[in-house]
Amino acid sequence: MIGTVSSSDEDGFNFISCERLPRGMFISYTDAGKKVLCRVKCCEPLNRYPQEFLMDMSIEADTVSGFYGLDPTDFKYYSYSADVVGYFDAAMGEFINPRTNPENGVRIEPAGKDILKDISKVKQGERGSASIGTVLGAEADIVMSVRDMVSQHVSVIASTGAGKSYTVGVLVEELLKPKNMAPVLIFDPHGEYSTLAEISNQPEFITPSYRPKVRIVKPEHIKIRVSDLLVSDFISIMDDGTMSDKMKTLFRSAFHNLKNNSKKQFTRNELKQEIEALRNSSNESTIDGIIWRFGKLSAPIFDDFQTIPLAEYFKVGQLTIMDVSGIEETYQQLIASVMLRRLFDAKMGTENNRYNESHVDKFLPYPVFVVIEEAHRFAPHSGEAKSKSILKTILSEGRKFGIGICMVSQRPSKLDADSLSQCMTQITMRIINPTDQQQIAQSIESASRELISELPSLAKGQAVISGVAINTPTLVRIRKRLTSDLKGRSKDAPALWKSQREYEEKHEKPAVRADEEMDIGV
Repeated sequence: MIGTVSSSDEDGFNFISCERLPRGMFISYTDAGKKVLCRVKCCEPLNRYPQEFLMDMSIEADTVSGFYGLDPTDFKYYSYSADVVGYFDAAMGEFINPRTNPENGVRIEPAGKDILKDISKVKQGERGSASIGTVLGAEADIVMSVRDMVSQHVSVIASTGAGKSYTVGVLVEELLKPKNMAPVLIFDPHGEYSTLAEISNQPEFITPSYRPKVRIVKPEHIKIRVSDLLVSDFISIMDDGTMSDKMKTLFRSAFHNLKNNSKKQFTRNELKQEIEALRNSSNESTIDGIIWRFGKLSAPIFDDFQTIPLAEYFKVGQLTIMDVSGIEETYQQLIASVMLRRLFDAKMGTENNRYNESHVDKFLPYPVFVVIEEAHRFAPHSGEAKSKSILKTILSEGRKFGIGICMVSQRPSKLDADSLSQCMTQITMRIINPTDQQQIAQSIESASRELISELPSLAKGQAVISGVAINTPTLVRIRKRLTSDLKGRSKDAPALWKSQREYEEKHEKPAVRADEEMDIGV
């Protein structure tokens, strides 16, 4: 026993304890033979020292109270406020709030493993489980439901240095284990996930019948087929702010003429010829302007035939890392847009029986999972991005077709609020910026106000996990990764400077002295 209930109100109940208990800690009491899970909110001293006892900094307050004949232990009791989570109903598979607070005098105990295990929706090690860490301050494992994560999307939000990429690595490791064997693609704007290639050789991932594969696609191997672009994509690439409405109208006519001629795939030259076919004496200069701007499609990223090979990127038990580092942001958005658009079409067509095994690059008869790093770039809160529309479509409709999205960002206030709210499982780490905290509070309905207030004080590797993949919001310590995490770490600048200086001193060449006879004075 660690306390006794003293009172209750509409916001919860209070209990008295001489223990120092952290906010967010799980406690419990017994009601009608059922263990009821509760969460500590805040505390204050039950009795306060008279101010006179605290005036002399050189004397302990306990010593002063003893001098006046008071018992110092009377000042070591605390009044805690707590919320009732509920008792676990095995038939429902969730916590049921009894809708009553405990009676005065009821004993409060620390929540043991017997009740903390029910926070997890699935058992550790079983198919569809993801062991993400342990309850903060306890040894109970937190196991998330992969089925709910993939079908209803996930967000991973954290400030720089809080362990965001590390946590994504843990999540991907769980998805690639033999118990899941998921097809996962990471859209990587910084090239920081290459260390996950170690998954292929780690014994924890290998069985006699299974070995996960990791495919890293470098920027120079990423191509966009021109026939996969929409007319709006072409115009956004060509228009530098000087493209007139007449130019846009003529280009649209050429594009639609080509598409209406049953040309599902076409080359840049064929589209250029269609533009030239519109030339007459009244629009010479306009056509010349379009052709000149059309030259932007000669960039190496565009190709007449090569495209993003979905069937090769999304295979069961394979992690594909699309390394788009070094590619300018607008093209990153375009790549994401084309990839997600083709993926959505493939999954929708497969589910609706429009595509079958004969459609080699469009038949995907299983769910897939896509991690979008720096998600605020691809679905910004304000302004537009080429990828924003299709990303929002998948977040709202992808559940029906088996596309799971993981949105990863360090600035939730810059991320589209509707997109963030569609992520029904949330892993939220240290957030200091008040605007970002407010955005999280508005977008994440399942996280309580008290847990949101904990975000600035979370240490690296600690997170609030909430949503449909877990039975109640919980403070969690993320487990240790099985693969190394070298790419995402901050640079040790002083050590690198020292190393560089030592290298220069070791390889320093003697200075070349000028020939005095050739020295010319001014």
